[in-house]
Amino acid sequence: MRWFFLLCCCFSFSVWTQISIEKIQCDKVCGKFEKLEIKLQLDKVTNQSVNNFVFRRNPQSINPFDPNKISLEAIFTAPSGKKVKRYGFYFQPYKANVLYDRWEKDTTAFPWRIRFAPDEIGLWNCEVFYTVNSKDLSDSKHFSFECNSSHHKGYLVIDSNNEKSSNRYLSYSEDKSPFFSVSNNISSGGFLSYKPSQNQRHLEGVEKLIEAGGNFTRFDMQPQAALPDWPMIDNYSSKLDEMYAFDNIVELCENNSVYFIVFRHHVELMNSRTNPGGSDWSGVSWFDNPYRKALDLQSKKDYFSDSIAKVWQMNSLRYVFSRWGYSPNFSFYGYSEVDNWYKDLLEEEQKVNTKFLEKSALSLFTKWFVDQKQYILDSLNKNMLFSNSYSVVPRLEKSKRFDGMFSNSDIVSLHDYETIKDVNYKNRYNTLTKNRELFQKPVLLEEMGISDNKLKIYCCTGIEYHNSIWSTAMMGGIGTGMDWWWDRGVQDFGYHFDLKPLSDFFKNIPLNKLELTPQKWSDGNVDKRTIENFALVSQNKDTVLGWVHNATFYWRNLVNEMPCLQELMEKGRLTHPCFVGEGHDLNEEGLGDYNLARFEDSFTFSGGVQPIISDTIVNSPIFKVKHLKKSFGFSKNWYEVTFYEINANRLTEAKKETQTVSSNLNGGVKIHVPNLDQVNPDYAYKIRYVGKYRKN
Repeated sequence: MRWFFLLCCCFSFSVWTQISIEKIQCDKVCGKFEKLEIKLQLDKVTNQSVNNFVFRRNPQSINPFDPNKISLEAIFTAPSGKKVKRYGFYFQPYKANVLYDRWEKDTTAFPWRIRFAPDEIGLWNCEVFYTVNSKDLSDSKHFSFECNSSHHKGYLVIDSNNEKSSNRYLSYSEDKSPFFSVSNNISSGGFLSYKPSQNQRHLEGVEKLIEAGGNFTRFDMQPQAALPDWPMIDNYSSKLDEMYAFDNIVELCENNSVYFIVFRHHVELMNSRTNPGGSDWSGVSWFDNPYRKALDLQSKKDYFSDSIAKVWQMNSLRYVFSRWGYSPNFSFYGYSEVDNWYKDLLEEEQKVNTKFLEKSALSLFTKWFVDQKQYILDSLNKNMLFSNSYSVVPRLEKSKRFDGMFSNSDIVSLHDYETIKDVNYKNRYNTLTKNRELFQKPVLLEEMGISDNKLKIYCCTGIEYHNSIWSTAMMGGIGTGMDWWWDRGVQDFGYHFDLKPLSDFFKNIPLNKLELTPQKWSDGNVDKRTIENFALVSQNKDTVLGWVHNATFYWRNLVNEMPCLQELMEKGRLTHPCFVGEGHDLNEEGLGDYNLARFEDSFTFSGGVQPIISDTIVNSPIFKVKHLKKSFGFSKNWYEVTFYEINANRLTEAKKETQTVSSNLNGGVKIHVPNLDQVNPDYAYKIRYVGKYRKN
């Protein structure tokens, strides 16, 4: 196949006697950081040749997805005089056929679009032109538009508000106010593609996140959905409908101040585990990779080094960023679970070269990514940030001498799935704080959740989701951990509404000025633990944000109170269907062993959950917060503790629980917990310094 592909790439088109932009349509007014869309119609000869390629697959016609054959460009001149180049892209509108659940082509007089989001108020000028075959230049069209103020806060940036900034949190570029992410993954359109029903489900997923106060999410640029260069690396025609569907999702995010990561999925280079030489569960694998097919690549290593492959990979990036990269809400781009990207490559190469080690594979991938990153920053979007993750972070990444993926990322992203009692207090807290300390960059737990073979727990209770979002919010990452199972329980059972009080709790807090540091405390080892506390303490020791909960309220200890969990323990499945997603029954998934000893603690067989109830607050157990102002003798430092109820999908100040406490010689305070029972097994709280004299 490679010879035919090379022939298509090298074909020279006849020189056009005259090429021109026939019509151009653009709004005269635009809001700052909001989308300006320029619609264009090219001359009839060019237009016909493009149509012949898109709809008839004529290789002698103009390929609109190859910048060497046709390149539409716009030069924007800002009021300040700076110039910005943006590329156009071929566009096809669609309408949904609900009956057959498919997209049908709509009509348009403007099959070319340029998208731009101006970042300066005032009069902008624009020049638009295009070239054919890298040499024939069209006439130029000039126009102006006015950029007015808007409510959009601009791009997300790494906080650099002051010289002592810890760069722990993100800020909005426009007003430098802090951004605290309240989020879930809403990674794919239902079941992987964006046909109308699945696109609608994906839109509803984002809408539910918005309704719960969410402001951040994560989208998978999947081969089955909006990734342009699958199934053909040089012709995106079959993906125009999926990409039109993704337009809808991006627009919804823009209109509701939701920022997002776009990530690439490791299945593109993985062998099929269930069908050797064929597709895996996701419908794609290395076997299906269009670069392997079109270029007859002999190894996975060639995917990263073949010169033609790299050209078309960059062409795909150019299309992605021309279509969606204009949007400030598209804040991060990167690769998910990099270790799974190179795992099968490593295995393949070691069969022929025993000296090809993990370092070789990771270095190959890193260089490939860095080249893409530089191309994006230099030519497509200088404001883009980059986020990459591993399923298990390799030792290499933790070496300061190794120039790896985290070194070349703006944000360190981590994944952690588990169902044990200690998952938040030990696993997630330790991995977030250690990676933060090691890399001195913002960290994000971008995937978390119940282990996938235990998802039926969501049919019974959302306690694990609730505990996870609140505890991870206090671990010093850019926000809450992002649960992966949005379409396998979280939103289907309404658990996502627990985000609303969390969002309200962090609202209007100057995170980027407080210099917050995480800490944790518990009343014993995990087996006998009843209280866990997570807190963020400001550098000046004046402010604490925290969450304290009854640690016995854990799915395994709720079995005595929930017949649903009892049935899972006894049978490994439920008698009645547990529908999620598009009518998917979680009972159809594999049986999970819910009786493992590692899920148990001292209370599992002695009553389960242990409510903490006292007649008066002074008789309640205490929890501790460390590293506040120290008290010496009669010179006391006093703090006011305000508790908030968070278990009715709203944040409510618990005024009767307010306490005033003084610190000790070491700067620690002891605080009595309110009743931690079935009504309120946990509380959020804020501590503020009130001075040397006790406030009445």
